[in-house]
Amino acid sequence: MKFAHIADVHLGREQFQQPFRYRDYVEVFRKSMEISIREGVDFILLSGDFFHVSKPSPKAIRDAVEILSLAKKKDIPVFAIEGNHDKTIRDTSIYDLLEHLGLIYTLGIKKSPRESEFQKSMKKGSIYLVHGTVGDLKIYGLRHHSRWQLISKDGLSKIKHIFRGEKNAILMLHQAIDYLAEGTPYQNAFDLKLSELPDGFEYYALGHIHMRKELEHGKSGFSGDIIYPGSLERTEIREASHRIIYDKRLKLENLTRREEELGPNAKGFYIVEDFEPQFIEIETRPFYNITVRGNSKEELKRKLADIRDYVERDSIALVTLEGTVRGGVHVSEFYPLLDDWGLAYYSFNNRVTSEAVLIDREIKEEEFFTAFERELFSQLAVEPKEFLKELDSFLEWLLERYEPKREEKREMIEVQSKKAPKAQKVEKNVKKKAVGKLDAWIKVK
Repeated sequence: MKFAHIADVHLGREQFQQPFRYRDYVEVFRKSMEISIREGVDFILLSGDFFHVSKPSPKAIRDAVEILSLAKKKDIPVFAIEGNHDKTIRDTSIYDLLEHLGLIYTLGIKKSPRESEFQKSMKKGSIYLVHGTVGDLKIYGLRHHSRWQLISKDGLSKIKHIFRGEKNAILMLHQAIDYLAEGTPYQNAFDLKLSELPDGFEYYALGHIHMRKELEHGKSGFSGDIIYPGSLERTEIREASHRIIYDKRLKLENLTRREEELGPNAKGFYIVEDFEPQFIEIETRPFYNITVRGNSKEELKRKLADIRDYVERDSIALVTLEGTVRGGVHVSEFYPLLDDWGLAYYSFNNRVTSEAVLIDREIKEEEFFTAFERELFSQLAVEPKEFLKELDSFLEWLLERYEPKREEKREMIEVQSKKAPKAQKVEKNVKKKAVGKLDAWIKVK
């Protein structure tokens, strides 16, 4: 059995409001589909965020239909789950249109059953768990959910309750796993802990994290490899293909290649044969993360000019200026330096500070702080570990400092009583909490 695992296509995105970036995102998806077909895969997995927005433009829908049709013409089924960018608050999404056209098969909890050559449904109460089938292999999946939806009040994993691992089966999710989210924007905003993932599947086809991550089953203790292909295109500066830092010396780093090995920011997808994954790199437009440090405008301009020979034409360059310069700098002064580099797009991030003004004479604290501020600092001057012990007394002191005098308090009460309207009886509206599909699935089980 051979299949392709693709994630986070973000079709329709016009990054930096540049039309050429829309085309970049389309073309990299086209490449991944063409390679998959050429490799003779039996099916294709799309692990969420196929579109960049839940209501894609007609142009993005047209391009999706055209490229997905390449697989349909070869009778290669495409299984998909909705990511956080795809899903809507309703039961339907743009995926329903693509499914109606026979281009994809959506998986997960549905209100109505799906029955076809490649889809089967399991009924639980009034809802259905729809999974994919290719021969004797099963593909389970679930659309993106927030952590509060995935973990019950008593701390148990709802996904473990819904999915039971089995031989010759794949689990497809669009969630950030804590252990694998390190070094990404999701490391402090993960959806699941590794221990909350159900064991027993032959392969875990994940999406949501935009950087390639592999956790082999021999290292994780799980029955199958846990794989994030990452996004097909570069979606932010942390995914840059190259890093250049010019401080005292010029430092260049290729983040997609390290000699003969792939770098951490290589872009592509996986071809998986007999549950053995192989990463397929796709060449994308070069994306440079450039930092230039200096202590004068002349130094910053000279260093930026020196970098030119190391940056490819028709690439993207995000430049950060750092240092301490008297009077500061304005990025518009640096635009002419890059105008003739032949870049597709560039922008500046200005982190230069003005030169500090040194004062010879000694300044007394009374010139900076009021009596109350000095008293406040003295109250706070305790060891951090001791602060909680002193918190009650500190709050008591603070309230006393701000508590109005008795005469002022009496006047305030009298004024408020004159202005206050008559009390009206307010009838409480008690709203019942809506039961989500995940909770309904748990309940019927």
